[in-house]
Amino acid sequence: MASELKVNTLTGVSTAGSIAVTAEGNSTTTNLQGGLAKARGQHAAGTLQSGSLNHTSITDNATGNFTHNFTNSFSNILYSHVGSCTYNSGSSTAIWTYMRIDGASSDTTTGSIKCASSYVDATTNRTDYDFQFVDLLCFGDLA
Repeated sequence: MASELKVNTLTGVSTAGSIAVTAEGNSTTTNLQGGLAKARGQHAAGTLQSGSLNHTSITDNATGNFTHNFTNSFSNILYSHVGSCTYNSGSSTAIWTYMRIDGASSDTTTGSIKCASSYVDATTNRTDYDFQFVDLLCFGDLA
């Protein structure tokens, strides 16, 4: 039987910001708060696009090197992220990626994350590139 629930606020009983969700016919639960994206940034070569979530700005550090600056910080630097890029390589097959930069400890903070966009194809090694569309999603607890 389908039902509809309309509310403005959901609050957990034992922990205000944590609500367990169980799928029908399944005993496995998921924590609603932990499963929601806390930041979404879409940019075109460093220009933040509308629809982004929890972003104050994006800093263009160099070709294919960007820092996403969050409106609300994460509680620690162990938050997860996933990124993707759109690249038209013509007739050659390319692999492209948007990933966290493994550099200095300052590259990932609770308030920002530095990422690199690059591609490889059949004739080119890793090349940093300012893609037309880049997406970043971050998951974790906010401070």
